[in-house]
Amino acid sequence: MNDNYKRIRLLLDAKSMEWALDEMAAKLAKMHPSPENLVVMGMASRGIPLAEKLAARLSEKYGQKIPLGSIDATFYRDDFHYRKRIQNTEMRIKAMPTSVEDKEIILVDDVLYTGRSVRAAMQSILDLGRPAAIRLCVLVDRGHRELPIAPDCVGLATETAVNQEVRVSIEPMDSENSVYLVEVGDTV
Repeated sequence: MNDNYKRIRLLLDAKSMEWALDEMAAKLAKMHPSPENLVVMGMASRGIPLAEKLAARLSEKYGQKIPLGSIDATFYRDDFHYRKRIQNTEMRIKAMPTSVEDKEIILVDDVLYTGRSVRAAMQSILDLGRPAAIRLCVLVDRGHRELPIAPDCVGLATETAVNQEVRVSIEPMDSENSVYLVEVGDTV
């Protein structure tokens, strides 16, 4: 992520972010009338707190706790060897409550861009077993896909230019809950 940026506009404030999560949970509950075999998995890093929020909402809707897992699929990225080296190159599962075999996985991320991170996360899940399905749930879809990956559930879709990014801030990782469109680059 480029650290040299300028905020262009607020896309979601804390209240509209909560509303988007409510709508996403409602859509997921409609897609999955039964909570049996559901597992919510957050992608590192901001997909994890979003997954926690969605799992809590789904647990409330179904009246039972929905299993929650999290995964860091950095090692599975197709550009891993071009990125900054990390010491531990194995897949890092932060939490996995159950097997993925025959489960309906709801994979949660903050921003969908090229699709490469999602592809890596799906590969890491498939290395754990064979789920019945993997459904992608993202807070923001900013377009510019490089792989044929589409979300099943989206909080907000927005168009971005090449020199723009979507920045998600979420507590407890950040000091606020917000989503901004920012301009990035050396001249900002």
